[in-house]
Amino acid sequence: MAHYGTEAAFEAYCARMGYTASSGDVDPALERATAYLDGHYGARYPGKPTGGYAQVLGWPRTGVTDCHGYTVPSDTVPPAIENATYEAALRELATPSSLSPDVVTGQIKKSVSVEGAVSVTYADPEGGAIAGQTPTLTVVDNMLNCLLGGAVSGRSVTKWLMRT
Repeated sequence: MAHYGTEAAFEAYCARMGYTASSGDVDPALERATAYLDGHYGARYPGKPTGGYAQVLGWPRTGVTDCHGYTVPSDTVPPAIENATYEAALRELATPSSLSPDVVTGQIKKSVSVEGAVSVTYADPEGGAIAGQTPTLTVVDNMLNCLLGGAVSGRSVTKWLMRT
């Protein structure tokens, strides 16, 4: 199985943070959490995969420096990535597949109105999936901020671009 972290480290993280994880199989939750991280943040990971194009996961990577100027060793997965995986896995254990829900745009109400009273627009489903339909885990954004140079959740990528 390909995922960041270990089941034992996940349990230690939960104990350290005071979390009680939902019961369930941790390994698949770590797999889904890793897929979420690589899918959601992977294009913003600095550097290049150490194993080249065929590397299964986004980490480890070469040429990575964090926001403090420290070089991330090319043979390790940063603690921020592992901890972010554990946070995401907690959500996956509580509600499997919640990090990557299927969105059927034709079933999303664009707007609702009451004749002569109120009109509310919820979303504009034109052009595919709606950004608001996928979760944003602010705790994960915060954990990865220094590693990604502030390039999470639509923030400026100027700092990250200056490092590359």
